[in-house]
Amino acid sequence: MQKGPVFRAIDRWGHIALEGLNPNSVSRLLRMAFARNGVDGESLSGHSLRRGFATWASRNEWGTKALMDYVGWKDVQSALRYVDTDAPFGDLAR
Repeated sequence: MQKGPVFRAIDRWGHIALEGLNPNSVSRLLRMAFARNGVDGESLSGHSLRRGFATWASRNEWGTKALMDYVGWKDVQSALRYVDTDAPFGDLAR
């Protein structure tokens, strides 16, 4: 499976579901993974992943359109809310 949601259910036989997990499940799974690795993840969520990715992409000079297309944002205002203010925002920084 090459396209679709990143976080999906996997049954005990290794079959991957076509649909994505419920957003609440993602947060719960993230917190469990952090706890298993000795990291306090109570304040983190799926939103944290999106924000972290947007900031990473911005710092690595992704263009505005590329980031918006990849994440699925329709307007620049949505994208700007997710990028840390100290990070340049791709081609907007120029």
